[in-house]
Amino acid sequence: MQFTDTGTLIRWQLDDIDVVAPLHDKPGGGSRGGVYLCIPNFEDLSPPFSIKHGEYRTTVCDVKLPHQKNLAASNENDWGNIEVVTDWEETDEQHNKTLKVTTTIRALSETALVRPGFHPYFSITPNSFVDIAGTRIDVTTLPHDSMRAYPAVTPSDPVKLNTEEFAVSMACEISPLSQPIALAFGVWSDKKAEYVCIEPIIGKQLGADGLPTPLELTQSEELLMVFTIRAESTKIAVTLPNAKR
Repeated sequence: MQFTDTGTLIRWQLDDIDVVAPLHDKPGGGSRGGVYLCIPNFEDLSPPFSIKHGEYRTTVCDVKLPHQKNLAASNENDWGNIEVVTDWEETDEQHNKTLKVTTTIRALSETALVRPGFHPYFSITPNSFVDIAGTRIDVTTLPHDSMRAYPAVTPSDPVKLNTEEFAVSMACEISPLSQPIALAFGVWSDKKAEYVCIEPIIGKQLGADGLPTPLELTQSEELLMVFTIRAESTKIAVTLPNAKR
């Protein structure tokens, strides 16, 4: 696996197929593709949060695993101070592959507010669809550049993506569950012919926007998140026996 200096996974393949759309620069600035974490927050939130998708994705770390970062709020936007440790593991088998991302967030300040998320860009083909909690979503029907929120029935419910080349399932484990935990999947794309983002977002009860509200961690309290992506090829070649001469 190859990462940027801020810990973004650059690409992830199965049998030379890009399951994750490779990280690339966006015309006019910014980037698309890859996989990264959104800590302490996912998406735009009112103060004390200030950076969309959080400071984690812009903070440099050693590329050696596990990635370790201390994230601190500014005086103007004081959401707290946290330590984050993230490990990435992959298991490769014939025609399938698993990526496991384990992240621990620990509060270093008296309190810390967090609404973390996980942000993979999945490659797609024509006729790709997503299944979340019994709802099937045709990628071509997604509104352009506008995220839709789909709440999970339980935090461990997997989400599935089917393409003409591979199938993906993604599951989330969250612990400890000492306070109520809500999980919603944000589904979004600005290039529906190339990729779709299926983004777990974690917090307390769902807000008016359909996304979880921030959790409050007290000093030394930890939140453990495990995101497991399993990809399986749907283009396995079939070898026919030689015909008799």
